[in-house]
Amino acid sequence: MLEEIILKHSDKKARRLLSPAERAYKKPDIGVEIKNKSAYYVIRDCALITTKFLVLHIWGGYDDPFASLKGKFTKDDVKDFLKRSKSDKNVNYIKSVIISEMRDKFDTTTTSSSFDYSVEEDDIYGYYGESEETEDDFVEQEMTEEEMFLKFFDVK
Repeated sequence: MLEEIILKHSDKKARRLLSPAERAYKKPDIGVEIKNKSAYYVIRDCALITTKFLVLHIWGGYDDPFASLKGKFTKDDVKDFLKRSKSDKNVNYIKSVIISEMRDKFDTTTTSSSFDYSVEEDDIYGYYGESEETEDDFVEQEMTEEEMFLKFFDVK
């Protein structure tokens, strides 16, 4: 999973917290004696928050996550991540943060022609003369999310 790769390539000690947090959420009293019932819920809730936000915390710890993670993801990682982001709110939030940083750091637009002058039809604008292709005839469009991931992380 893309999130695991983000964690794996970090040098922060906290990157190893995901598995213990998942276990602690399922069984907050694992390995400890809980003398106060509210401590059980504090441990469980802290573990839940860790599982939801650890990837974002680690992402934010990279000096330049795009350079650090360049070439680390596969196309399948990206496709799986984007697919999961449609049904998992937490994954969607992570994706939103990454896409936002891409837009801030890189030019995410592509230029394409908006009109095909090669099509021969009756010229309803005949009074105005021949059509000429100008620079105004090009439209900038934003790359798709997949295109951004593939380009800015140098996915092969």
